[in-house]
Amino acid sequence: MKLDPELADKPYYSTRTAAKLLNVSLGTVQKMVERGELGAWKTNGGHRRIHKETVHRLLASRAAPDLQAPHDLDLVVFHPNHQEAQRISAQLGKWSLPLKTQVLEDVVDTVITSIDARPRVVLYYVEELNDAESAIIEKLQNFFARQRVIFAVITNRQAYDGVADALQHWGIMVFLKTPSLEEVKGFLRAQLMMGRTAG
Repeated sequence: MKLDPELADKPYYSTRTAAKLLNVSLGTVQKMVERGELGAWKTNGGHRRIHKETVHRLLASRAAPDLQAPHDLDLVVFHPNHQEAQRISAQLGKWSLPLKTQVLEDVVDTVITSIDARPRVVLYYVEELNDAESAIIEKLQNFFARQRVIFAVITNRQAYDGVADALQHWGIMVFLKTPSLEEVKGFLRAQLMMGRTAG
């Protein structure tokens, strides 16, 4: 399929373009977003934008499932606050998903664990996005992309819009840290399902 040249420079696709690339209906793309299989956000006008990276990752997993690296760990979560890290760990344990997880409170430990264990997903908590934090996130995104690890950000309700807007040009998924983490749960469930079909 030939893409509009304007789309080539943008880090996202419209729902319609994503549906064409994946050879599915618009409704299926919307369901894939709701299940967390595709990263997306909504514009101020209410239009859904799909992260290109998640579309291409899904296409690659369909085309060459045997090339995916083995994972010793499914999920690494970084949160600098000890109490919140413990709460997230407890929440993950309640899901009854076959997830091997580790919740860490130090960025360096997060990177070291990720190198050693090659997780499927790294979730990085951001309280506030300043220039220093943006620089760290950009470096982590580049590093994890080379490792073929999905890197996503989790943030609080107050910071969500600013963080999502700032990170969308890198194609980084941003999740809202709600008490139940339901959006994250759906995303991880989809990653596990994709991993099984690829194996």
